[in-house]
Amino acid sequence: MASEQLQQLLNEQITNELGAEMQYLAMSFWFERENLQGLASWFRKQATEEHEHAMKIVGFLNEWDLSITLKSPPSPSTDFENSESVFAGALAHEQRVTGQITKIFSLAREESAWHIEVAFQWFITEQVEEEVTARDNLAKIRMVGTNPAALLEFDRSISA
Repeated sequence: MASEQLQQLLNEQITNELGAEMQYLAMSFWFERENLQGLASWFRKQATEEHEHAMKIVGFLNEWDLSITLKSPPSPSTDFENSESVFAGALAHEQRVTGQITKIFSLAREESAWHIEVAFQWFITEQVEEEVTARDNLAKIRMVGTNPAALLEFDRSISA
């Protein structure tokens, strides 16, 4: 039904998603320290989404009667130079996740584990959306530059 390698990748992805949750929380906390509550709120919502992704995979593993192995994710980065570095980190993170999801999807296809391939089609679609959003937000924060009024407007608009 699913090779040991595929099961390992699925379990690693749970850890990856929980690590992403922690990373987005760290980004949120950084924006809170900068008094940018809209951006902080937006990153907290991203953290919640990552947690939901992990639980979705847990649900699949339970449905498929596959074992779940929880590992602690690595500590998130907490030191950011500026708002642009936070958004650049978010884009880099989403690109890594796309690679991880693609690897699972490809191996499922190779093994004819259709149930896993079909389930992970949702994640592929989600990653396309996440990368577009991350790229757009990075472009916007670059436009803001060092203009405090523009940063406050972006902060206000992102939480709307």
